[in-house]
Amino acid sequence: SAPQVARTRVHTMQDFRVRKAIQLMKANVCERICFDDVARSVGLSRPHFFALFKEQTNLTPNVYWNTLRMEEAVRQLQWSQEPLISVACNLGFTTQGNFSRFFRDHVGVPPTLYREAARAIS
Repeated sequence: SAPQVARTRVHTMQDFRVRKAIQLMKANVCERICFDDVARSVGLSRPHFFALFKEQTNLTPNVYWNTLRMEEAVRQLQWSQEPLISVACNLGFTTQGNFSRFFRDHVGVPPTLYREAARAIS
């Protein structure tokens, strides 16, 4: 799966710029991100950053970013009492609807159903 691939590859990658970009993404998972800014912060142009990231991780920066956001969304839905709109805002979504669509597209069920199921089994 993508998260496992990302974790496995991160430990073996050599390029410090990709490692730094991943650290930035992880540190800012609850913010909106601009890949132009990430690329600039690691000293690369956007196209070079995307190519190097894909070469090093076997994932695009977008896929890696979405994986991080999904992991955080799952964590917040399982363990926090925050309303769905707060979880959405915490992850940088401008509306609850955008977050719900994103979650459903990646997990297969709406976040409300996921939260109910996660709480039922814990």
